[in-house]
Amino acid sequence: MAPIPTLQSLATACKRFGPGRLPRADQRELGAGYAGAAAAVSIAVVYALATTVVYLLGVTHDFVHPFWSASALVAVPFVVPAAFLVAAAVWRYLPDRTPFFGAVAGALATVLTYAFALVLVFLTLLVVLAVGGTGTGIETTTELLEVASMLTVVIGIFAVILTGWLTIPIGCLSGTIYERARAVPVR
Repeated sequence: MAPIPTLQSLATACKRFGPGRLPRADQRELGAGYAGAAAAVSIAVVYALATTVVYLLGVTHDFVHPFWSASALVAVPFVVPAAFLVAAAVWRYLPDRTPFFGAVAGALATVLTYAFALVLVFLTLLVVLAVGGTGTGIETTTELLEVASMLTVVIGIFAVILTGWLTIPIGCLSGTIYERARAVPVR
């Protein structure tokens, strides 16, 4: 069966110009990690640009504001490494016999990326609060953990509400495209 022309184009573009050129991208797990990281950075940038454009067009809403655009870009250093590691792990450990493997793996990697990125956020908040905690009213380790935990939960809630509707379907689509594109020879 001949590959779908669009899939052929995507596979060729990925392998010539995108993450498919990176070292050892031909290995299934690393290629999935690269694909996950590329999807994460793409979603963050597109989300930031879209919310900025909508705001500049005059749409006024609590969730359409430059703050959310900036938040998407600030999330990149947390989300991209998390997406790489999680996608590589999902492609390695999820059984191949899973029905609709690419879509399931993409959705699972997306959800786990939120969780792992929030662990990174929590650890970063611990360090920032511990180092810069003077004058914040945080006096004990317990208070430090509570404040970092609460901030992480709030960040996680907003991240999921604002982007989950977009990232999970794109994760499914990206996983499906990656899995199918792997089998397409580059011309």
